Amino acid sequence: MRANLGFPLSIEYIRSAPVDDLLNALKAWLVRENPNCLMHPHGFFVVPLDRTESEDWRFHLWPEGPRIVAGMPAFIHTHDRHVESRILQGELTNVDYQVAAVAKEGRPLYNVGYGGDRYTRSTSNFLYKTATRVAAEIQNRKTLGKGECYRVERHAYHEAIASERLTTATLVWMHSRLPGPVHVVGCDGYPVKIEFQRVEHRAQEFAGHIVT
Repeated sequence: MRANLGFPLSIEYIRSAPVDDLLNALKAWLVRENPNCLMHPHGFFVVPLDRTESEDWRFHLWPEGPRIVAGMPAFIHTHDRHVESRILQGELTNVDYQVAAVAKEGRPLYNVGYGGDRYTRSTSNFLYKTATRVAAEIQNRKTLGKGECYRVERHAYHEAIASERLTTATLVWMHSRLPGPVHVVGCDGYPVKIEFQRVEHRAQEFAGHIVT
């Protein structure tokens, strides 16, 4: 069900609307409805806002301070949909990578899997180690502030870095799915299969971090 935010979830509106209007409406909805959300393995809160077969709207929030990482401390990854985000609070650095298979050295490539609905607490998340090792080279690195937008192409490798000195919040639209494996550039010293579950939270636990 689509969240009743008081504004349309359309990319045209999200790109142009005043940031504080979006943030105030989101915070009011989070406090009023206190929805369940999950902690992403990379240490930020994910709040679903709307989901259909063709698109997925989410609110992401990285609270100030150290982040708890689940599964494996490996942050270079892909998505099977285009990802378009607007920074509503704080600061985020998006890093795009060129990733290529290598015969020697490099890092292990993992595939991502889910044992059901990834937005459900009881769903198991999997990382499967492939036989491929890869090298990752930075192609572009851009730090974005409040009000700025960025896009990640589907099946492109990237890393999103939110400073621990700030609370960062983004509004995210994922769309135009193209089937294919989702990858993580992993780390050595971990098992062939890594399994974990995302921890569930209520929105009122972190809504106080949102400041306009």
